[in-house]
Amino acid sequence: MHWLTRISRLTIIVCMGIVLRVGDGVWADAARDDKAPRSFDFGFIASRHPDIHGVTRLKALGPFFEHADDGHGQRLTAFRPWISRYTDLKNERARREILWPFHYDKTFRNEAGGRTLVAFWHDFDTTDKKSRYRFWLFPFYFQGRDTHGDAYGAVFPFGGHIYEFLGQDKIVFWLFPLYSRHQVNEVVTRSWLWPVYSRTEGNGIYRFRVFPFYGQAKHRDKYSKKFVLWPFWTSARYYYPGSSGYGYVLFPLYGRIKVEDQSTWMVAPPLFRVSRGDRMNWILAPWPFVQIRTGEVNQRYFWPVYGKKQMRGVQSRFVLWPFIFEEQLDRGAIIARRSYILPFYYADVHRSRVADEDDAGQVTQRYHKLWPLFSYWRDGDQVRMRSLDLWPLKNTPAVERNWSPLWTLYSHTASGENRDTEILWGVYRRHVRGEAYRYTSMFPLVEWGRDSARDRRHWSLLKGLFGVERHDNTTHYRLLYLIKWQTNPE
Repeated sequence: MHWLTRISRLTIIVCMGIVLRVGDGVWADAARDDKAPRSFDFGFIASRHPDIHGVTRLKALGPFFEHADDGHGQRLTAFRPWISRYTDLKNERARREILWPFHYDKTFRNEAGGRTLVAFWHDFDTTDKKSRYRFWLFPFYFQGRDTHGDAYGAVFPFGGHIYEFLGQDKIVFWLFPLYSRHQVNEVVTRSWLWPVYSRTEGNGIYRFRVFPFYGQAKHRDKYSKKFVLWPFWTSARYYYPGSSGYGYVLFPLYGRIKVEDQSTWMVAPPLFRVSRGDRMNWILAPWPFVQIRTGEVNQRYFWPVYGKKQMRGVQSRFVLWPFIFEEQLDRGAIIARRSYILPFYYADVHRSRVADEDDAGQVTQRYHKLWPLFSYWRDGDQVRMRSLDLWPLKNTPAVERNWSPLWTLYSHTASGENRDTEILWGVYRRHVRGEAYRYTSMFPLVEWGRDSARDRRHWSLLKGLFGVERHDNTTHYRLLYLIKWQTNPE
C-alpha cells in the first residue's frame, strides 16, 4: 500500500500549495493600485475571472456559489439552489429567489411584490402608505386597495369584495356560488347559484340565463343569441355589416348558419360540417379527425396522424400529434421556424428575409435542444453550448440563475473571437480572448497560457509545485510553492 501513502502525501502537499497560492493572491490584490479584481483559478474549489462579456465571476464549491458583477450595476449572488439575488442598479431593479419556484420577491423603483407558493403580493408604491396594493392567498383569502384608494377583502367561499381580479374591475360574492356580482367598466353581471341564474346589463350588452333551461344574449347591434335546454337548441341572429344572417343548432341532429358571406350545414354537430363562403370553405368529416379548409386558411388535418395549415404569415404541420410539430412564422424582416419532437428535441431558427425565394436567407438566430443531453444557442456572433440541460423549456431566467449550473457538466460560450470552455465546473477550463490571450487549466495537474498584451507566458504543475513565467524578458521560477527566483538574460 505504499502507493496509497505516496498519493496521500502528494494530496497534502497540493492542498497546502493551494492555500499558499490563495493567500498569495489575496496579498497581491491588497498591494495593487488599481481596483480591478485579480483573477485566480483553483478549479471547482474556487475561481474568479472575467467572462467573454467582461462580467467578473467569483465561484466556489463547484456550481453552489457564484457572485457575478458586470461593473455597471448588474450583479448576481447565488447559493444554489437555496437562494439567489439579482440587482440592476441602473434600472433600479432587484429580484430574490428562495428555492425557486417556492418563493420569489422583486422590486422595481418604488414597486415591490412577490409570491410564496400560492400567496401573492404587490405594493405599487412603497413610499406611500395609502397606495394601491394587493395580497392574495389564492384561492382562499384576498385583501388590497384599488387605484381609487378603496380597500377590499374577501374569504372564499364565504364572502367579500375583490377588485381588479381575473379581468374584472369588481367582484362581490356571498356564500359562493349562492350569490356573486361582477363588473367590468359599466357592464354588471349578477349570478345566483352560479351557473344557474345570471343577468348582465350595461353599455349596450344584455345577457340572461336560467341554465340549462333558457338563456339569451344581445350585444348592441351586433348579434342576438339564445338557447333552450342547452345544448339541445341554440340560435343566433347576426347584424354585422356584410355578414348578417342567422344560425341555429338542434343538437345532436342538425345545424344551419346562413349569413351574407357564408353558408354552413351541420349533421350530428359538431362532428360533420360543410361551410361555403367568400373567404373560406370548411369541411369537418368527422371532427376532429378530418378537417379541411380552403381560402384565407388552407388546412388539411387527418388527426392525429398528419396535419398541415397555412394562413397569412403562418405555416404549420404535425405528425402523430402532439409529438412532432413544425411551425414557420413570417415576421417581416425575419422568418422564424420552430419544430419539436416531444419530449426530446426542440429547434428554433430565425432567417433574414431575402428577395429571391430560392435563397433561404442568412441565419440570424439558432437554438437546438436535445433534451436532456445538450443545447446550442447562437444569436449573431454570440454562442452558447452546454450539457447536460435538464430543464425542458428554453432559457427560463429563474432556472438559469438557480438550477442550470448544478447540472451543467460542460459549457462553451463565445462572443466574436472571445471564447470560454468549462468542464465539471472548472476541472477543465479554457479562456480565449482573440489572438492576444490564451489560458488553459486541467485542475489541479497543469495550467498554461499567454497574454500578448502584457508580453507574458506561463505554465505551472500542481498549482505551483513547479512553474515558469516569462514576462518583460524576465523568467520567473517557482518551486515547492514558496521558493521563487528569476533570471534576466540582459
